[in-house]
Amino acid sequence: MGLFRNRSRSYEATQLRESITQSVDEVPGTLLRIIPYKENEGITGAARLLRAIHDVQTEGWLRRRNISDHHSFELWFDEGKVKFLLHAATPEAAEKYTTRVESTYSNSDIVIVGDGHGFPSVTPDDHVATADLRLEKHHFYPIRHFRAEGFEHDPYSEITSEMLSTEDSRVVVQVVFRPEPTDWANNDGGGLLRRGVSVDDVAESLKQGQVVGWNDSRVRDASAKDKEAAKIIEQQRGKYAFNTNIRVIAISPDPDEAEARCEGVSGMFTRYYNSRTEQGFEALPTPPSRVQDVLIDCQQRKWEDEEIILTIDELAGAAHIPNEEIETPNIDWKNTQRGTRVPTGAEQPDQ
Repeated sequence: MGLFRNRSRSYEATQLRESITQSVDEVPGTLLRIIPYKENEGITGAARLLRAIHDVQTEGWLRRRNISDHHSFELWFDEGKVKFLLHAATPEAAEKYTTRVESTYSNSDIVIVGDGHGFPSVTPDDHVATADLRLEKHHFYPIRHFRAEGFEHDPYSEITSEMLSTEDSRVVVQVVFRPEPTDWANNDGGGLLRRGVSVDDVAESLKQGQVVGWNDSRVRDASAKDKEAAKIIEQQRGKYAFNTNIRVIAISPDPDEAEARCEGVSGMFTRYYNSRTEQGFEALPTPPSRVQDVLIDCQQRKWEDEEIILTIDELAGAAHIPNEEIETPNIDWKNTQRGTRVPTGAEQPDQ
């Protein structure tokens, strides 16, 4: 039930005819910057944080229409540093995020970005390459996460290292997420009624084996791996989940650098491949004609239903505050415990 994607599309940077800038005042919502203390719970803490902010709002017939706000977690390489930001759709969400981050990641700071850029700027001299991430199979097949197969080390080690570039380059990973109702995995619930398939349907098809051959077709019995995957898929039922968009943006005066950073960062998401379900991310490089549209979507923190539904444990791996486990240089760490002075410029991501 995998999705067909054009894997031959190449990464191609393009120049725009105009500057694209966004001030903090133009951000639709509240932009928060996190200055993490190195000693924290990393991915495990992110799972607790996501559970705390999983707030679904519904309306309509039997309250089946999901009208929840969407928010974003962002990694920026900008002005020579890797920075961590959260975008909250409403002031109430910003207040909730601030409280939850402070309680989950003790000794880390989270501040409202009061001035400066709301997103890294692009000039006519810059070259821009972007890509979207998709799932290789139906979203009922989970990707690798810290509870399933685990990680040898935090995948942000490779992702943040690949983001490092020249002082005049900028790289962004943007994860936009919206909570799904808990019946997202049912075909008789509100979440996936329009999709007409449930975890039980997918799991049952795996247990029944596959039809093989053309002229003399036959049913191949389900393998041990198929049965294991079916069991894992069945366990998705009832789990909290978020409908997600993941974008990678690279901006540089050097077109080769923009292309290399976009392709390199996108490629690092192969670390989330789950060998038991054969599920993982694949990248779709953006055609040059659509790059400007993608940049505007990023500035607006736009969410689209791409049916990339990730459980809390899956999303925690793709959107989290790392800890001292990663050794990437130029991370915007807070090196002192709570109550000490916030580093200079902490309220301005562009400085």
